[in-house]
Amino acid sequence: MSTEQEGGQELEREETNPQAQAEPSPAAAAPLAAAPAQALRRKPFLARLLNRIGVQTGETAEWALDWLQVIVVAGLLAYLVMTFVLVRMRVPTGSMIPTIEEGDSFFVDKISYYFRKPVPGDIIVFWHYERTGKIRYVKRLIAVAGQTVQLKGCDRFPQEECGLYVDGKRLEGPAFARPYYNSGSYNFCQIGAATGDHCTMSDPETVVTVPEGYYFVLGDNSRNSLDSRFWGFASEKDFIGEPFLRVWPPSRFGAMNGYFGSKR
Repeated sequence: MSTEQEGGQELEREETNPQAQAEPSPAAAAPLAAAPAQALRRKPFLARLLNRIGVQTGETAEWALDWLQVIVVAGLLAYLVMTFVLVRMRVPTGSMIPTIEEGDSFFVDKISYYFRKPVPGDIIVFWHYERTGKIRYVKRLIAVAGQTVQLKGCDRFPQEECGLYVDGKRLEGPAFARPYYNSGSYNFCQIGAATGDHCTMSDPETVVTVPEGYYFVLGDNSRNSLDSRFWGFASEKDFIGEPFLRVWPPSRFGAMNGYFGSKR
């Protein structure tokens, strides 16, 4: 009887021992748990590209390549934004006082003008060509192609009559609520800043017609602004966009140029 019991116990031990041996120890289970995590870790795109052409990459190289592709993508996005969406501009002169003060900095909306055109009264930014190259100008759009412009300076006409006349009608509204002058404080014609025969605008009886594909622009501070009175019309092809958010100085931070209900 005791022999049978002992034999049964031996059989039981033999049946249970294989199960015990099959169970992995905690130390052995750790690599098994780590293996899936390593398999799920995806190599950077640049590393996979190098691997495809036979270049092997280690962990340090893959870390560097990961950061490199982040920098490249960020740079590409910045380029696309600055080219097609918006650009920041600082104004170095007082030609747009009081609307834009000297030293003001703002963002220019470029993207919305792929779908619409600026209208008279808007402040626009465009490329202007000088002897040293092209620079960004900011002025107010007065008239577009096909319209006529006459400027009756407030230093020559009474207040109720002086101002800008487009297609024979005096411009009214907040965008034009300021005095305008034919020449201003500086005689740009005499100092050589004017080009061609545009000095005829110094005569208040002169009426000019804006040619196709061009804009007539003026600075709000027409006493101290080099604009269409002196160098002619701005080309539609050189149009960049419109200021919409002033970011400097902090005291003047906010929307501008009619954006989000702001003043024009």
